[in-house]
Amino acid sequence: MLSYFWASILSIFLPVTLLLASHWSGRPVYSFWFYILSSLGALLAGITFALLTPQTQSFVFSITAINTAVLIIFMLWQFTHVRDFFWHIILIFLAGLQWGKTPALMAISSTHVINTDLLLNLGNLIIVFAACMVLGWLIYNTLKLLPKWRWPLLIITWLLVLIPLSGKFLLSLMKLQLIELTKIRLSYAAKSTFFENQITYAVLFLTALLIITALVTVVRSRKTVWKNTSELIEKRIAFASYKQALTPQLAGLCILLVMLAGQGYWDAVASQPPQLSEAKRVEMAEGKIRLQMPPLMDGKLHRFAWVADDGKVVRFFVINRLNERVSPAVVFDACTLCGDKGYIQRGDQVVCIACDVSLFKPTIGKAGGCNPVPMEGWTVEGDDIIIPKSTLEAGLPLFNTILTIDVTDPVTGQKLTNSSAPHRYTYAGKTYFFANEQALDAFRDDPDKYIKGIAQ
Repeated sequence: MLSYFWASILSIFLPVTLLLASHWSGRPVYSFWFYILSSLGALLAGITFALLTPQTQSFVFSITAINTAVLIIFMLWQFTHVRDFFWHIILIFLAGLQWGKTPALMAISSTHVINTDLLLNLGNLIIVFAACMVLGWLIYNTLKLLPKWRWPLLIITWLLVLIPLSGKFLLSLMKLQLIELTKIRLSYAAKSTFFENQITYAVLFLTALLIITALVTVVRSRKTVWKNTSELIEKRIAFASYKQALTPQLAGLCILLVMLAGQGYWDAVASQPPQLSEAKRVEMAEGKIRLQMPPLMDGKLHRFAWVADDGKVVRFFVINRLNERVSPAVVFDACTLCGDKGYIQRGDQVVCIACDVSLFKPTIGKAGGCNPVPMEGWTVEGDDIIIPKSTLEAGLPLFNTILTIDVTDPVTGQKLTNSSAPHRYTYAGKTYFFANEQALDAFRDDPDKYIKGIAQ
């Protein structure tokens, strides 16, 4: 969950942090507590406003238009030398408003009571926001050492924010039918908004480049002065100046690495949908499937797949429901509510992939809710679980996956695949495939003749 908060906050607040650090590096600054209190107040105001306003298309359009206008005026304002404070409040307020509309706020707690998850998630939020503020202060101090970087950093970050925002604005205009939907406009909106996912990495790269430049130029030169100074007092002053320049850069690099790790873990691992474990394919023998029960009673989810005559895959799993004794459950890997997305196991919980509901393991095998669809007709014979073909065939409507398999036209003997055969026909519970309509008609007229031929 920590990586999710890192990703949701960094994508919105990290560019704002860089914009404000660049803004303040060229202007007279206020007190430390002004930044703390104004940032906190603007953030809470933005989130509160987001909670009180509806998520309608008109609202999205209005906020996108306001954001775009604010960014343009903000950049024009940089050519003035007026002592100001309102940009700090405005930009953080709009960032808080945008973040308040994301699912991240709802992920803080799934209940309305104070519990461990709520406290941990609030702690994570405080850490991420604090990291952004500290990084902003470090960037501000670094820009004071490298004043020539202020405008390039400001312009590049401004463009990084404005490009996807313009795509959103254009998309809102088309959705509200205020302008015509064209291929070029839609393509720009899609590409620019897709670029939004990469903003965090771009800002981290820019910040790292700034810090490395400071280390190579300013810190290195101060170190040289310190090393080459012989007089004791001057050497101590030079050393203090060197440490004063070095420490913020090292701290900034550490924060960047943590941010990069959090964002990277979210993108590469945590945000990816859960994957089903590989299903072991089982074959029918004498009209039934036989599974050895003892290895399956370890409390883990054991997934299997049976392929019907037409290539349709029926998944099911076996699990021991009780820890204290053997109590097997054999169920289809699908539910009537969420379809055939399947189930995974997290620790001692079985979880529906589609809706992320955790199931009480002893209830598996019972109908209702998001429980897996129960199998009817399976039995235990000695140490074996026996599943009749009719039981598996009853689950065919639950699944959509079709496997490409090799088949033979029973009339012509031609080799085909189930997916490429132009005709098929089901007889006596078995599906047959045909290369042409004439072969299909011949089979329908006398299917037993050709079935006997196959058997011989």
